[in-house]
Amino acid sequence: MEKLPSGGVNKPVWLWWSRVGATKAEVDRCRQSFLRRFGIEHTFRLFKQTLGWTKPRLRSSEAADRWTWLVIAAYSQLRLARPLATDLRRPWEKPAEPN
Repeated sequence: MEKLPSGGVNKPVWLWWSRVGATKAEVDRCRQSFLRRFGIEHTFRLFKQTLGWTKPRLRSSEAADRWTWLVIAAYSQLRLARPLATDLRRPWEKPAEPN
């Protein structure tokens, strides 16, 4: 078993599929889809808890859709701008290490 970055140990993941005779490629695609879903679920959790996605009380589903896309756009802009702020520091802070 491989160690995780946190020092933990990987546990087996059990996936169930009702179709018989699956090829190796289909099983691998199912596994990759599950792993991708895990990342998406944690992203939505971040949106709800940290970015206040569920805070506004909107009256229509169209307004909720617009709010959702606004939060996603803001988050994407923050992620894209992250490298631009790596060496920004206050005058009293030490310079960041190169690279």
